[in-house]
Amino acid sequence: MLCEVCHKKQATVHYTEIIQNKMMKINLCEPCAKEKGIDVYSKFSVADLLSGLADLEAVGASIENESCSQCGMSYREFKEIGRFGCAHCYTTFNELLKPLFEAIHKASRHVGKVPKHWSKHYSGEVELKTLEDQLEKAISGEAFEEAARIRDRIKEVKESKRHVK
Repeated sequence: MLCEVCHKKQATVHYTEIIQNKMMKINLCEPCAKEKGIDVYSKFSVADLLSGLADLEAVGASIENESCSQCGMSYREFKEIGRFGCAHCYTTFNELLKPLFEAIHKASRHVGKVPKHWSKHYSGEVELKTLEDQLEKAISGEAFEEAARIRDRIKEVKESKRHVK
């Protein structure tokens, strides 16, 4: 999507403002957003945002001082700026991010949204993936009776998927 002001650069700032119960949206590139006085790099503390939701200190302060091997950003810098320097930061700071994601989203795995006409198919896929994960854990934990029950349930789900098609 192109910037709605200069029509040249990619819009990366999506600004929404509500004035007298009327919503105004505008999509801007960063230079145009700065020109309009919109603070693109507003600082916020992730720890402040989630205070009371996750105990970040329990993970350890040593990781906070670690830096990403790709871009050099530290976790402390991320908390100050509110965004990572590169995709590799997610791997580097994985231990600190898990509690954050679980506190915000109540899960550590993104599920997303599915169109209504796909929901039955998709829910079967999610159940199948969940069961396969449970089966792996049961086998590695040598809970073979539980593993057999899960295996049977996987067969049922796969069979029901064949009938739906």
